[in-house]
Amino acid sequence: MGDSSFEEELRDALSEQAWSVAIESVETNWVALTQTNQALLLEVINTLPAAVLADNPRLVAAKTYVNYLPVSGDRRPLRFQHRVAPVPRGLLDILVDLTSRSVSSRFQGNMAEAVALVREAHGMIADVSDEAIASIRPVLPDIRLQWAITLELGGELIDANRAYERTFDEALTFDNERIATEAAGSLALNYALSGNRGVAEQWLSRQPGAGRETQDGPAEAAAVDTVLTAGAFARALLAVSDLRFEDAQEALDAAPSADIDRESWAFRLFVESALARASGQSQQQLARVGATLSTQPERLRSSGLNGWLSTMAVAELQLALGDVGSATQTIAQLDGVTLPAAVDPVRIVRAWAALRQGDARGALVLAAPGLSQTLISPRVTVELLVLVAAAKLELGQIEEARVHFAAAIDLVASEKLGIVLLRLTAPEQATLLSHHRAALEPRMLRELDSRTSAIAAPPTVQLSERERVVFRHLVQRRSVAAIAAAEHLSPNTIKTQLKSIYRKLDVNDRDGAIRVATTAPHLLA
Repeated sequence: MGDSSFEEELRDALSEQAWSVAIESVETNWVALTQTNQALLLEVINTLPAAVLADNPRLVAAKTYVNYLPVSGDRRPLRFQHRVAPVPRGLLDILVDLTSRSVSSRFQGNMAEAVALVREAHGMIADVSDEAIASIRPVLPDIRLQWAITLELGGELIDANRAYERTFDEALTFDNERIATEAAGSLALNYALSGNRGVAEQWLSRQPGAGRETQDGPAEAAAVDTVLTAGAFARALLAVSDLRFEDAQEALDAAPSADIDRESWAFRLFVESALARASGQSQQQLARVGATLSTQPERLRSSGLNGWLSTMAVAELQLALGDVGSATQTIAQLDGVTLPAAVDPVRIVRAWAALRQGDARGALVLAAPGLSQTLISPRVTVELLVLVAAAKLELGQIEEARVHFAAAIDLVASEKLGIVLLRLTAPEQATLLSHHRAALEPRMLRELDSRTSAIAAPPTVQLSERERVVFRHLVQRRSVAAIAAAEHLSPNTIKTQLKSIYRKLDVNDRDGAIRVATTAPHLLA
């Protein structure tokens, strides 16, 4: 594909040092340059002599902006650091200055400062006239996109979605397909994360740039263009929820690599982990997660949405592996950290962990109130219904369990949420699903039958009070003699009680009993 006429004229002006012509061409064709030839825009802006910039102060802000504008689709150019520019004179100067400072803070993991600068920029927009906004409106989609990303990574998801929607509308108004594509993809991903498939699919269908061809061909373009990353992740997450693992992997493979789109690492980690635990690869993925986290600076991996996504990914993998104790410890790291949602996803994971520790009543206390709340997503509704059904089953309330599960199964089928059923143990699935198999696709049933949860149901044994006392000593690895001395009993009495404990737990020795204690700590209470 050859240069357009204005690009040829711009190159000629550059070679002839016809700066006024170059400046006029840049201002006239700003949108086209940011979409199709960012490298030329960067070359022109950075070639302008200092004297020319001094005579055209508005270009100082433009220079700051294009030097962090993503090149080849990379929206996190690591070379960029905010530099102090001359005192801003116009609206665009101020907005670009605030945006570049915000992006710089975001790259450094200072999310609170980054979000505060975006809020300041929003305030600036709100206080100026429509005429002033109109004069810079062609540039606003690029800037607004950065604001939306900052709000998103700062955990301000409601405001981020509003910012993405505004970005999408303005980008379409000025035919900026790349920005519109990324905004729609980001909205789709956020709705997929919250469990609202219908809205996520609507935003995916609105991506104007999805599948477009370039001179290099569609596959090559997608491989390097990060405006397609969020949409690819959304498609992968929706496919995982439907237990379509090949489709999910294909969507992940179509996304730009982590080396190209470096700022989306936590989203990638979360989606890959969802695929791994649903497809039976949790152990391998847990190791990969650890390796990925070790490459990220502490501030980036522990703050904002990045910290939330990576912590949830680890906790879910641990829970899928049956390591309930570790999952509980991991999820405790999110105490006091909440994302705007009708029902906190962390609360749901805590409830599942409580159930797997044998505390069915505690799981109900955590889960049941959510069912009375409005505006919860289909995914959250299914999670709560299935969780309550499993807890009721554990308590022997079989009919109530079946009623809750029947309410869940229609949503599982219509919203393609088979992944939630993988939370059930094999016995739970056999009991609850037996009357509803016809409601699900044969493909989903095959996946469910072959990939039930690795978590075992908590032991239903009943230890006597005396046996519980001895068991607590046992898990502290005290010898028979030490236990006997502490309880003022004979060693033979302790040995007899230990044999009874081993028999009830269906284990052969102390190590086996300790393993049971890690997954069923209620036996020690």
